[in-house]
Amino acid sequence: MSSEPTEKKDSSAPPAPREADGWALFSTLLAGVLLWSAVGWGADRLLGFQALFLPIGAVLGMVGAIYLIVVKTRQP
Repeated sequence: MSSEPTEKKDSSAPPAPREADGWALFSTLLAGVLLWSAVGWGADRLLGFQALFLPIGAVLGMVGAIYLIVVKTRQP
């Protein structure tokens, strides 16, 4: 028997972040911006605009990706 106190693990505490979690969040952000920028670029080409939907798509992709990141990180 050891006289050292045993550590209790709090089941309500979130697990420690891993390196893979950061890369997953970064790739979500990057994919959202790139995908929706490509959709905006395609809409520009299809509708004959120079650069109207490309920046709109990039902003929408970033907002959507940030929303997904917040939702992912708040899940238990």
